[in-house]
Amino acid sequence: MAETRGGCPDKKRRSGFTLIEIMIVLGIVGLLAAMVVPRIFRYSEPPAVLLRRTAEEASSLALSGVSIRLRLEPVESGRNSRRGRIVAEALTKAEDPAVPGRERLVWSPVKLTYPPTGEGWRLDPEIVYFHTDGSCTPARISWARPGHSEPDAEMFWLTVTGYIFERGRRK
Repeated sequence: MAETRGGCPDKKRRSGFTLIEIMIVLGIVGLLAAMVVPRIFRYSEPPAVLLRRTAEEASSLALSGVSIRLRLEPVESGRNSRRGRIVAEALTKAEDPAVPGRERLVWSPVKLTYPPTGEGWRLDPEIVYFHTDGSCTPARISWARPGHSEPDAEMFWLTVTGYIFERGRRK
C-alpha cells in the first residue's frame, strides 16, 4: 500500500462536510425561504371565514349569559355609504352618572378573538343582536374590497340560529 505525505494511506476518511457544501445548502434554503415567506405574511383570511368565526364567538358569548350585538360603525360620517367596520359590544352594568349608587345598562366594546377586519362591511339591519337563548337577529351582510363597486360585494345571510350562508357575489 502506497503512503502519502504524513503517513496516511491513499484512502482518506472524510468526517464532515466541506465549507462549499454547507454554503450551497444554505444558499438553496435561503432561496426557498425568499419565495415562501412573502406568501405567508401576505395571506389574509377570506371574509366568509372571518364572519363565521365572529358569529360563532358572539353566539357562545351570548349563551354564557351576556347579550352581544354587532354594530356597523361607518368609516366616514359625511359619506352616503353604508359601509364601515363591524364592532362587537356587550350589554354591561355601569354606574349612572346622574344618580350615584344606581346602575344602568350600557353597551360597551368587546374584544373578539377573530374580529371581522376591514372597512368594507355592510349590515342590513345595521345592528345584529345575539340573545342569551342562542338566537340572533337575522341579517344580510356584505363585504366589498376598498375601492370596488357595490356589484362586486360578497353577500352572506345570517340566520336566526347564528349560521352564516354564503350567497356569493351580488348580481
